[in-house]
Amino acid sequence: MDERLNTTARSGDVDALYTLIHDDPDVFKRIDEMEFVDTPLHISAMSGNTGFAMEMMNLKPSFARKLNRDGLSPIHLALLKDHADTVTEFVSVDRDLIRVKGREGFTVLHYVACHGNVQLLSRFLDICPDCIYDLTTRGQTALHIAAENNRFKTFETMVEWIQRRVEGNNRLRRSKILNLQDKDGNTALHLAAANNQPKMIELLINCTETDKKKINMRGFTAADVLQRQTVADNKESLRVLNTNPIGFQAKMARFETTTTDYFRELKLDTINALLVVLALVQAMTYQAILSPPGSISDGGAGGSKNPEGKSVLNWYLFICFYVPNGVAFYMSWAITMVMFDVVVESIMRFLWPLYVLMGLCYQLAIWYIAPSDVAGAVASIGVVVIVILFYCIRGDRMIKH
Repeated sequence: MDERLNTTARSGDVDALYTLIHDDPDVFKRIDEMEFVDTPLHISAMSGNTGFAMEMMNLKPSFARKLNRDGLSPIHLALLKDHADTVTEFVSVDRDLIRVKGREGFTVLHYVACHGNVQLLSRFLDICPDCIYDLTTRGQTALHIAAENNRFKTFETMVEWIQRRVEGNNRLRRSKILNLQDKDGNTALHLAAANNQPKMIELLINCTETDKKKINMRGFTAADVLQRQTVADNKESLRVLNTNPIGFQAKMARFETTTTDYFRELKLDTINALLVVLALVQAMTYQAILSPPGSISDGGAGGSKNPEGKSVLNWYLFICFYVPNGVAFYMSWAITMVMFDVVVESIMRFLWPLYVLMGLCYQLAIWYIAPSDVAGAVASIGVVVIVILFYCIRGDRMIKH
């Protein structure tokens, strides 16, 4: 590159820059044709000449994504030279510069996670949320990088940000980023365990989507990694990992996220067919309340011993029939709600009251036609118990798959 242009970029003299352009209108064209080169934007970014860099960004936006022979873009150089103001100006012009990958696939987010600039890291995440999913050539996110380099503050900032972003559609991606495995199969939890970082481990365990049972390429869980260490002070990390089991509420949150994610991947025709089937199940099970097996007692006529309006079934047969009937009704009801939340999220506030009222009416009908209050109570409790047992037996498998 022209040495005069280098000198101008280092000095940050914008007037001198336009004098060079006046003398040689194609001065940037030759630079553009080179694959890897230090452009005037690289030099000004490295020197911290923010005004000159912004002028160059205006004239040649393509230079902002060009890598030099060290595999670094202008924003990488500005960051590594601690010119935070220049970095801030870069991303204010083009926020996608945060996702430009340099040497080994590192973005500026990976670098700030490694070096601990919490202020810039927070800014990057807020203005370009998707940068949290960018991977290095080793398949590592910024969360991996922070854990690997024992940067607790940046690690904490990212985990808290991920927890805040769980709201709305972003909740589907939360478990993916927390449990993402690098080329060696390590999650952030594996790396926190490898570096014996109890505070990092606790942060991850407190996130409902963190999977402690993930296995890396060596076949180790995070607990295995800790147990194989010879470090004497790893007891605290083991205590944190083992005394923070994922409870029922956390499992349910993971189950809901994974189930919703699964439905989002289905084709619309498949979803429509499933909704039709679920509607038929709900209609059939609800119809069993209106026309129960054996009919309804007429209050003594025809030899019936049950009060009027009650099922003629004895309490045992009533429970045997209405417990599985209730399970079928409420499971199809719940799955329908999850699917509606996927395909018609915008009108869920109108659908929820309708389905809640339908569920309430079903339960009141069960109590009304039960041959006795005890039978009605047992049937209702039985439905809840079976649904919980089903989750306990199959829930973890459904989460994993």
